[in-house]
Amino acid sequence: MKTTLALCFSGFQLESEAKIISEIIICCKNHNINLLLFYSLMLKGDFPKGIDLDANLVRGESEIFNLINYKMIDGLFVLGNSIYREKTVLELEKNCEKNHIPVININDPTHHFKHNVTIRNTFAMELIMEHLIQVHHCKKINFIGGYEDNKESIERLDAYKKILSKYNIPIEEKRIAYGHFWKQSIECAKKFVEDGLPEAIVCANDTMAIFVCDYLKNQGFVIPDDVIVTGFDGTTDAHAYEPSLTTVSSDLVGSGKKAYELMMNLLAGNQTEDDVCVDSELIVQESCGCRKIEKQQVYNFIDKKYLRQFTVTTFNQAMVKANIYFSDDDDPKSLFEHISSPLDLFGFKKFFFCIDANIESKDDYFFSQKNTRKGMPPKVTSIIPHSDFFMKESFPSKDLLWYDFLNTDESVHMCITPLYFRDRTLGYIVYEMNDFLTFDAELFQLWFFDACGKIGSFYLKRELEKLNVKDHLTGLYNRRGMQKYFEQVSKTAIPNEEYISVVCVDIDNLKLINDRFGHEGGDNAIIQSSNAIKYAFSRNSICVRTGGDEFCILTHSNKRPNVEKNIAKLDSYLENYNQTSNLEYKIWCSCGYFTLDSKDFTSFEEMQKIADTKLYEVKQIHHSEKR
Repeated sequence: MKTTLALCFSGFQLESEAKIISEIIICCKNHNINLLLFYSLMLKGDFPKGIDLDANLVRGESEIFNLINYKMIDGLFVLGNSIYREKTVLELEKNCEKNHIPVININDPTHHFKHNVTIRNTFAMELIMEHLIQVHHCKKINFIGGYEDNKESIERLDAYKKILSKYNIPIEEKRIAYGHFWKQSIECAKKFVEDGLPEAIVCANDTMAIFVCDYLKNQGFVIPDDVIVTGFDGTTDAHAYEPSLTTVSSDLVGSGKKAYELMMNLLAGNQTEDDVCVDSELIVQESCGCRKIEKQQVYNFIDKKYLRQFTVTTFNQAMVKANIYFSDDDDPKSLFEHISSPLDLFGFKKFFFCIDANIESKDDYFFSQKNTRKGMPPKVTSIIPHSDFFMKESFPSKDLLWYDFLNTDESVHMCITPLYFRDRTLGYIVYEMNDFLTFDAELFQLWFFDACGKIGSFYLKRELEKLNVKDHLTGLYNRRGMQKYFEQVSKTAIPNEEYISVVCVDIDNLKLINDRFGHEGGDNAIIQSSNAIKYAFSRNSICVRTGGDEFCILTHSNKRPNVEKNIAKLDSYLENYNQTSNLEYKIWCSCGYFTLDSKDFTSFEEMQKIADTKLYEVKQIHHSEKR
């Protein structure tokens, strides 16, 4: 049996996460090791204090980590800094310790596990500051951080101040601003210009540096001639931008490789260090003036921009088409075919929906307030789009898939993501992608949340329709249900030349039971009679409560049915109940039926009249027997 590892994280829109994950995948592929990636699509972001995500969103996304079967894996990697819910990170470590499984936390300055792979980002900011002061002789250096309360932002600001102090350069608060790691950095640049343009602007990430550069260029400033701008993270955009950004790059690939090597040593029982540290490197490019602008980089940036635009347009067209057809979907087959159509854009090797088995139940109400179960379902049903559509029988969700997918010649590298709707977990999706680094996470995230909404809305609508055609006391169909489903039967039974039977049932002496034992006794008689009907007639039968004490059953089959046998089962059920209930009253039913070949069918109303007449005859006999 091959070694199986797991990796937990939230989102992978950031290049840093994708590079770490891709390197771990490559290492696992090279050594024929299985890797299961449990992750939510909720990006943690760099939220300041006081900003919280919706509770249902956090709960729904976090459920995927409760799906981990620790008996299935030999070791676990965690990108703890990416996971929004603090409790989840601590639970992952605790569960691994409980199951005696090694766990390694990667690139997480907040949570310190027994084994960690860390990247010295503080040292990276020091590299930039040293370069600006020593090489470019800058003294007026401004800083744009992320959020004021963000840990990484604080660390990078401390490094900025440390190097200024080292060279006896005054630390001025007016030179420090916060751009929220995004567009707010433009407002910071405006203020810097108003206060007097500095010699250099140091940004705490590449994205803010690009926004700052765009603003300054639009104001007529030339970079780096008028002002130097630097970034942080070493992203692809930093290399492609004009001018290319001087930045720092964490050795993310190295950290992924080091994490894998550490895990292998732990599994082999070798003596290892608890913490492995990976350094960052300074990437000197055009925005500080150390390199000349190369036009080819500009063309590559334009090519990338138009390729992205084409991808987005294609994706939007697929989503619009899926939305048009979704409004007409009335069965799971068409639902999953339509919501899966945009998936062609992502080129998955494999893709499975695993839906809560109870959501397909005819009797249970998944969204009802009576259904208090929260969390990942214990049993799911697999659904495969883009092939011969089928729904497998239920299997335990702890197995992830219905077949032994880990026991194959080639190693398996599967992703598992939760499906949820409002406060309900619908199940999860399992898929294998081609390449994490080229995967369009942003578009997939849009598809994912749209798919969750569509799947949840479909099943909620179907459940509401089911409630509309069901009798609330017995769970049998009401008159609306009878009209709807009797018509459906005629569309299949008549063309197939089947036999059709209509059975009318009436509770004996229900009024006397109500008068003597109240509505509680009367309701019990109705419920037990309906239970007897469900027991006596097959699931293919349509059972209806047509009135207070009246029921009607429709059956159809390719052979003449033995309705007398069904009625005998109904009587036997009630007889057993009466013998064991210890109640002062007995519950009995009278039944009448009529069967004909569908070739002679005229209408259900006519059949019901004949069956009702026969019921009346039976009822008269029961009345004379004082039953």
